[in-house]
Amino acid sequence: MEILELIDSLEELVVQARRLPVGGNLVVDRKRMLDVIDQMRLAIPADLRQAQQVLEMRDQILEEAHQKAQLTLQQADAERNRRLDENSIVREAQERSQAMLIDAESRARQALADADATAAAHLSEAAEAASKQLDDADQYALEVLRRLENQMQAFLESIRMSIGSLQERR
Repeated sequence: MEILELIDSLEELVVQARRLPVGGNLVVDRKRMLDVIDQMRLAIPADLRQAQQVLEMRDQILEEAHQKAQLTLQQADAERNRRLDENSIVREAQERSQAMLIDAESRARQALADADATAAAHLSEAAEAASKQLDDADQYALEVLRRLENQMQAFLESIRMSIGSLQERR
């Protein structure tokens, strides 16, 4: 019998009790009252065990959710790192930057050799060409870094949204 039914039985005993003419006290069937109390004692531990099981299940679900959130964050971090490493734009930019740097260095060396061989007039032309190429290389590298920064911000925003979503579930 459930505890609520036993409380209803106890209430019924009080309602059915005879009222004494003086003082407003009641005469209750002692045996029936003690029987209901005993049944309540027996019913309470079962209800408490059920409540304890519900609490344990809740704790287990919360722990699993926490572990899943940690795993999701680790996976997102690994995915971000993988994408950064494998990102063709970054690789292409690195290759182009390296090629441009090698080319710029080669041209600068050639320009310096020509300047030494031919005269001071050629020195200013070579310096100007090297400066332009370095400016181009710097401009290209800046553009690539800005694109990379935008991608990183997008990844970070995605991670923040995932964290927020997981926190809302809790």
